[in-house]
Amino acid sequence: MKPGKNRFDVDGGTPEGLMRSPTLRQCAHAPLSVCRRAVRIATVLVALTMLAWSGCARYYAKQADEYAYGIIGQKQQVAIGEKTDFSIDYDPIVPSSGDELTEANLLRGLPIPLGDAKPRVLSLDECLEIGVRNSRPYQNTKETLYITALALANSRHDWSFFGGDFDADASWRATGKEGPSVKTGSAGVGMNFTQRFIHGGVVTLAAGLDIVTSFSGLKNSAFGSLLEANITQPLWRGAWRGFAYEDLYRAERNLAYAVFEYDRFTQTFAVDIATDYYSVLQRRDTLDNDIENVSRLQRTFDFIDAQEDAGLRGRVEAYQAQQDLLNARAYVEIARQRYRDRLDQYKLTLGLPIASAVELDQDELKRLKPMPMPLDEASAIVAALRARPDVLTEYANVRDAVRDVEIAADDFNPRIDLVLDASASSTSPQKPWKTQLHRHTRGAAISVDYNFDQTDNRDAYRRSQIRLARAARDLDLFLDTVRLDVRASYRTLTQSRNTYNIRQESVTLAIRRTA
Repeated sequence: MKPGKNRFDVDGGTPEGLMRSPTLRQCAHAPLSVCRRAVRIATVLVALTMLAWSGCARYYAKQADEYAYGIIGQKQQVAIGEKTDFSIDYDPIVPSSGDELTEANLLRGLPIPLGDAKPRVLSLDECLEIGVRNSRPYQNTKETLYITALALANSRHDWSFFGGDFDADASWRATGKEGPSVKTGSAGVGMNFTQRFIHGGVVTLAAGLDIVTSFSGLKNSAFGSLLEANITQPLWRGAWRGFAYEDLYRAERNLAYAVFEYDRFTQTFAVDIATDYYSVLQRRDTLDNDIENVSRLQRTFDFIDAQEDAGLRGRVEAYQAQQDLLNARAYVEIARQRYRDRLDQYKLTLGLPIASAVELDQDELKRLKPMPMPLDEASAIVAALRARPDVLTEYANVRDAVRDVEIAADDFNPRIDLVLDASASSTSPQKPWKTQLHRHTRGAAISVDYNFDQTDNRDAYRRSQIRLARAARDLDLFLDTVRLDVRASYRTLTQSRNTYNIRQESVTLAIRRTA
């Protein structure tokens, strides 16, 4: 074939030349009914395939949820002692200004308005519910835990694996208009089971069936089947000390810590929502006080202005009172802007649109009561060092570093593996179900692998020792940091309690003076 041409480039690509192409002549002589039938069959096959794929996708998504939720439930029992409801379904409350409301627009039976509508007053409990359902960081944290659980499910699957595969193909060839045609087809199906063990051993069981046919009857078809078993067990490097299970162990432990961390996140999330709630109310209280101060200064200015007109006060005093009034009005505008900004920021924290028309319940401030300290400082430090997830993670880092040193030291040893295998095939091409177990093949082997150049292992071992020493130092520093944080927090709480008591006495004294 000349360069730049293919089997369709006949006579320079002219219409007359294309009609003389053998390939196109074969297509032109094909019956129209055959073409239509082929198109219909192809369409049906594509539709059935897409339907099957969509059904499989939903099935496997549901299966993934079952595995992940089941593992999270197991780890909740380990980490926090009880199983709680967990789901990554996102069901936010959607504010609406329309008349047609759905369940997604209602919070405890009432909608959250938008725009310039009358604001809805939200209690602290309602804000907590909105935050759990709407908060994007909260949803992201749940999805992160779910993905971690799904990864652990996949790691468990690799340790005890049962699978299979199927492949098939069919072809048809014809020569000329009336030449002989050749039809061939082949298919194969296989199933296998793999089980790994803590001490490095691997057991594999497999079965397979193959078929080759010319589509002219079973006599012109050939079948073949095979049963096979294999056992591999390390005898030196990687054997008998649980090194093979190390990765799965860390994944199991890390998920338990992740569940513990998620539980702590839910608590800190609730505290943050409440803290921000009272912060907004504090800004509103400041605004109300500034407005009340303007009213008081207005009355003072009117009184002084009247006295100035009567000649009882000087003009300087009247100017000073007016200046104080103007300054107070400026403070009101600043306080109003800060309150609105803080409220809008709180809406984002809850996961609500900025346009949501909401206010916070000022009566919540009246419900605040001081609480006694549940622990003394020393007990608080002990509790933090025993229960905080980040502390447990630091201890786990040291444990992993110790284990990494042991694994790196084991890598200096030669690898010696014992391999045992057995297999059996079918008796004849037409009887694949009859396996020749009495004529099976079995074998045993020992493989030895040792590299005299240990430079890489030497460097890896030394790095692991350095990482262990660094992890130990980091743990000591982190524990001291935790002690410092707990002490500072405890002192802050003590100071807040004392300040509250002092101001309570000040308010009582002020009431007595004005009585």
